[in-house]
Amino acid sequence: MSQRSMPHDAASWACPHGQDARRGCANCYEESVDPGLALPFWDALAWFTSERPIPIRTLQDAHNHSRRFALDQPSAPLVYLLSGETRARDGVQAVAGLVGFLLHNRHVVTDFTVTETRATPRARTGGTARQTDVWLHRRGP
Repeated sequence: MSQRSMPHDAASWACPHGQDARRGCANCYEESVDPGLALPFWDALAWFTSERPIPIRTLQDAHNHSRRFALDQPSAPLVYLLSGETRARDGVQAVAGLVGFLLHNRHVVTDFTVTETRATPRARTGGTARQTDVWLHRRGP
């Protein structure tokens, strides 16, 4: 899912809690960390801009987040990429939960504008982390 491939009306971007996914939803973020919910995994990313630079330490700390999030800064100043694995019912909720991570960390990222998003369902690999392991297992000895 990307902003370009989705309709631009607000209803298409509404998460289950009625928030615009591109602005984030703290409730979707909280749900995505609840291991009790049997929601599928999604790979999501959000490009965003910030009025102030994000400290290097914060960028490194996001990499250590238990949810497998990465916060990177490409070569452009004040442009950032947040990516990670999240649990969600659909792509809109996956984006809302990912951007909700930024809302949850407002003490670090005070003002931001999401410019582009994507979410794809995580492919099931039979419990194996690497796809090549699955191919080799199916091939047999």
